[in-house]
Amino acid sequence: MRLKALLEAPIEQAVFLLSMRAHRASKTSDLSHRPATFSLAAYSDWRTSGLRRNYDVFFGPEYVKAKRVFDFGCGGGELSLLALQYGATSVIGSDLNERFIQEAQKRIHGASNLEFKLETDDTQISLPDSGVDVILCFDVVEHIMAYQQIFREWRRILAPGGRILIWWSVWWHPYGHHLQAMMPLPWIHAVMSDDAMLRVAARIYDRPEFKPRFWHFDDQGQRVENPYRNAPFRNLNKLTIAGFEKAIAQAGLKAARRDLIPFSGSPRPLKQWLAHSPLRDFFCACVIYELIAS
Repeated sequence: MRLKALLEAPIEQAVFLLSMRAHRASKTSDLSHRPATFSLAAYSDWRTSGLRRNYDVFFGPEYVKAKRVFDFGCGGGELSLLALQYGATSVIGSDLNERFIQEAQKRIHGASNLEFKLETDDTQISLPDSGVDVILCFDVVEHIMAYQQIFREWRRILAPGGRILIWWSVWWHPYGHHLQAMMPLPWIHAVMSDDAMLRVAARIYDRPEFKPRFWHFDDQGQRVENPYRNAPFRNLNKLTIAGFEKAIAQAGLKAARRDLIPFSGSPRPLKQWLAHSPLRDFFCACVIYELIAS
């Protein structure tokens, strides 16, 4: 253990120094200072536009029109509202985060075919068998800790002929560590342990240069005690593409469609090749799935 700490120490210090450069007023970037991370309302607006763009690009209104839709991991309900706008007959959104569900419920505005549910069990979905035609899961797969159980639940609640639509950034995505607001550096999770990343994040959190995000405050608006110190690395399951496909097969699902989307920019042919190479997990901007019952 001591040898491991000695080996990690130079990497931790380098990541800390490089990260702190990004937190100086003259060096801020969208990764380190995205406006949407400082306000729940701004985050909702940013997420709404992002979800709409991704849904429209990779799927479209026809997938949900006249369908019973379930928005798994609905957050503030942004995608649920889009499905309703696109003609879904009913939409149910669920999430484990009470704060998000409270925000989502403010958006119902009397709609009788829109419902948001707070789930308290991360292994079950409180819906009946074959009760939905379409399941939406956008920007959520990496946070499903009990994924084997949840994938079986998806299969259980999906009606015959139903579809599961997924937009997902995999674990080995450059910022799959989800700590870019603290450490806006790509692939640090490929060279650092979870504990090392959390130690660096804890040091940054205590620096006066660091501006806390909306999730660093409690419901009373008070900044929380350092959430990265002596904390486990939680809420990320580290699923790879191969691991995901093995798990859905075991749950009785299969991919009717899988699109590996490379990063934008040039040289495009090289990025296309990398996104379909054995190192695909590292070079996919996102992965699109359309699942059906096997």
